[in-house]
Amino acid sequence: MSVGFWPGGGGYDASFYAYASPEPPGFAERQVRGGGRYDPQLKEFLVPYEAVRRSDEPAETLLSFFGSAYALAADLGEWDREALERAAPGGTWTGTESAGASLS
Repeated sequence: MSVGFWPGGGGYDASFYAYASPEPPGFAERQVRGGGRYDPQLKEFLVPYEAVRRSDEPAETLLSFFGSAYALAADLGEWDREALERAAPGGTWTGTESAGASLS
């Protein structure tokens, strides 16, 4: 799973991205939070930088996008999430809950 910022180019605006490699079956057909959309050419979810910047809560929008993309890849890829995940210091962030429960 990779998430990050891309400054754009080749007809794409600056965006945040999320992709899984290998991509689990069904990944492209699902939805993520934070305004992300799947781009079949790039084989990744993108959310425009401007959409995040202009949202009422940019940090929450971005964390929701990244977290829901991770949850989707982890659930569809049948990752051992209990072995992979740890609570955030100082509290628990709920942005990575099960994709089946939060994105249907």
